[in-house]
Amino acid sequence: MDNWLKKRASLTPKRMALSYHEQNWTFAELQQAVLETCTHLVGQKVQTAKRVAVLGNNTPQLYFTILALQQLGIEMVLINKNLALPEIEYQLHDANVDLLIYEDEFQSKLQPLKSMTLISLNDLHDSISADASSFIKDEFNLDQVTSIMYTSGTTGNPKGVMQTFRNHWSSAIGADLNLPVTAKDTWICAVPLFHISGFSIMMRSLIYGMNVRLYEHFNPELINQDLLNGKGTIISVVPYMLKKLLSLKDSDYSEKFSYMLLGGGAIDRKTLEICKDSNINIIQSYGMTETASQVVALNLADAIRKLGSVGKPLFPVSLKIKGATKPNQIGEILLKADNITPGYLNHSAPITNNGWFATGDLGYLDADGFLYLKSRLSELIISGGENIYPLEIENVINQFPNIIESAVVGKADSTWDAVPVAFIVTNSMINLKKLTAYLTSNLAKYKVPKKFIVVDKLPKTHNGKLQRKKLQSQI
Repeated sequence: MDNWLKKRASLTPKRMALSYHEQNWTFAELQQAVLETCTHLVGQKVQTAKRVAVLGNNTPQLYFTILALQQLGIEMVLINKNLALPEIEYQLHDANVDLLIYEDEFQSKLQPLKSMTLISLNDLHDSISADASSFIKDEFNLDQVTSIMYTSGTTGNPKGVMQTFRNHWSSAIGADLNLPVTAKDTWICAVPLFHISGFSIMMRSLIYGMNVRLYEHFNPELINQDLLNGKGTIISVVPYMLKKLLSLKDSDYSEKFSYMLLGGGAIDRKTLEICKDSNINIIQSYGMTETASQVVALNLADAIRKLGSVGKPLFPVSLKIKGATKPNQIGEILLKADNITPGYLNHSAPITNNGWFATGDLGYLDADGFLYLKSRLSELIISGGENIYPLEIENVINQFPNIIESAVVGKADSTWDAVPVAFIVTNSMINLKKLTAYLTSNLAKYKVPKKFIVVDKLPKTHNGKLQRKKLQSQI
């Protein structure tokens, strides 16, 4: 397939491609900035590397560098900027990388990496340049790995998820066939470029020919003003971001605003109802690093009728529930699609079985084919032979007044094998007897937590994923 950046710059050179604060680049200007970055990379002989790691914030310089490495056909290992040095070292070693391109802000953190070649983005763009034209790829091999992202490692060491051009292409096409998105849209990107949520926006910009409005980090006050002023039509959010934006919203967004694409974890029904009352269109989605972004989405037409569902599989995605023979049967979610990773770096075991990828997530399909998530398979609590899904309980707990968030884990029990225990974060004191009574009136008795533990915050990974094992160690 033709080089995406080269093709897009040829098709729509004057169309807006990237915005950052008051700076703007058309696709022709973006291509020029990326090609200039290529000359500096070649000047540093980076083109001889098979794989390079990058570490930085959401800045135009990082944006250009990511696209430049792609132009040169070099695999990128995208490092989470929030990692501690030992975590970074593990990923660099596991990926067999000896060159790291980074932003100056992280220089002091990276100084102990004596065996690693380090190039700061500032030094790179001030460095000697060389003709890069012979190294620019005219075509992208769809089966070539272009990006590697490490999973968060909620259990054991993180694994490097390999993502090919085909993965990103299929993800973009699947989204285009299901989401209301056009070349006239401006997609607000305040999610990290080192996450699949941010990286996929970059790829979709090239494929769709749409503008990306980039933010160095999530700045809710600034983004709220930009939404009010019509500077973005779509924004990708995770639950924390959505709730923060809701707390700031005191008037309707610009008529240009279309919707928020919600991913990155479960959201409670109460928040979704607030969005409905606030005239904010929410498209819930389900996906993961291994699927190069979302594979399931709930479109706007069904959002109210199927509140709580993450939607239906995107057009190119096949989905089934393991062991289910009829609607509403809970089982592991299995997927088959071209956007599923070919595997984990340095792991030879096949990631699929007869083409089906086992997600490790539990859910069910209703009679209309809409997917509802229950929990991770590893989080399932079996109490007296009854299956208990933490997410179901958490959704009810989170609707109780003054509870910010909660997490339910299983505790070993001599009578029932296991019973649920809830950790809760509150913004003021609550009456636990009233909470228990509320849950008893809304849940089966065996689902009501046998103990409540109030904590200041829940333990999460750098990606914002809940670490239930750490909570289990506290009981």
